[in-house]
Amino acid sequence: MKTALNEFRLVHSNTYHDDNLDLVQESKISGATFRWVATKSEFESDLYRFPVWNLRLEVDDADGIMLTARLESVTLRGYIKETLRQLFDMLPWDTAYIYTKVVKEEPLYYALLQFGFEEVEFRRIYMCKVRDLTSKPLCSSLKSIIFTSLAAISPEQLSQYREQIFNICCEAFEKGYSRHFSDPFLLRRLPGFTYILRSMELNFKRVAPNHFLLAVDTSCDRLCGFSVVGIKPGLGENTYTQLLSAVQKTYRGRGIYRDLTQLLSQTLPQDAILLNITHVGALAMQRAYQDSGRVHLADTVVLSRVLKAEH
Repeated sequence: MKTALNEFRLVHSNTYHDDNLDLVQESKISGATFRWVATKSEFESDLYRFPVWNLRLEVDDADGIMLTARLESVTLRGYIKETLRQLFDMLPWDTAYIYTKVVKEEPLYYALLQFGFEEVEFRRIYMCKVRDLTSKPLCSSLKSIIFTSLAAISPEQLSQYREQIFNICCEAFEKGYSRHFSDPFLLRRLPGFTYILRSMELNFKRVAPNHFLLAVDTSCDRLCGFSVVGIKPGLGENTYTQLLSAVQKTYRGRGIYRDLTQLLSQTLPQDAILLNITHVGALAMQRAYQDSGRVHLADTVVLSRVLKAEH
C-alpha cells in the first residue's frame, strides 16, 4: 500500500465568486488520487471581516479502487487524519473560519470531528440532466404573466427590475438566511439577511443577464418571481445551480416557480447537469424539485471550525 504525501502548496485559482488563493495537496494511494483544496473566499472574508476558507477533498478514482474496496478503510482513515494534521500544522493564518461539507458516516466526517469541527447546517442535494426536467404546460393561473430574462429587458427598465428583485429578496428572506444560517459564530458577526443582499449584488456583477430568469405580470409591469442561474464552482463548466430563487408573496401558489423551471430547461444546454441544494427542512422546495424531475442525490452536513489567534 503505497502513499505519497506532498507538502501543501499555494496556487491561484479563478472560480465563480472570487480570484482565490488556494492551498493544494495531492496524494496517491493504491492508484487513486486524493486532492485536498483549501480555498479562501475574498467575498465572504470581506463580508464577515474574518478570513473564511472552504476545505474540500476531491478523489480521482479512474480505476474504481474505492468502489471495489481495494482501499482499506483503516488506511483511508489514517491517511485523512495525518493529512489534516499536516494541514493545520502549516496553515498560513492564525485566525480563520474553515468550513467543509461532507456526507455523514464517511471517514472524513469522523476525522473532522476529532479536529474540532462542529455541525452547523444540514443540506439535501438534488440533481438531474437539464433534458430530464419534466416538461409540462405553463401552469400559471394568470394569463398576464410572461417568463423572460433580464437580457430581454430594455436598458431604461433595468434599474426598476433590479430594485424589484431586491424587494422580493427583502420579503422572502426577511428572517435572514445565509449559507451558514445556523452557525452562531457567523450570525453574531452578520445577519444572514445581509448575506443574501450582498450575494445578490455580487450576482448582478458576475452573472450574465440571460441567466436572470424572470416572471413578469404584464398587467401591472410587476416582477412576480426570479431565479438566478450560475455555474457550480469546482464542478466544471457543464454543471449549473440556481444561486437564488424567490416568488413574491402575493403570487405564491400560482405555479410561478414551476414555470421558471420550464424557462430554465429552455435556457441551459440540454446535456448540462443541474444541481440544486436546499436545507433538509425546506419541504416545499423539495417537493418542487421532485415534481420537476430532479432526483435526490445525497444529504450532506456542513462542518466548521474557528481558529482564533491567542492574545
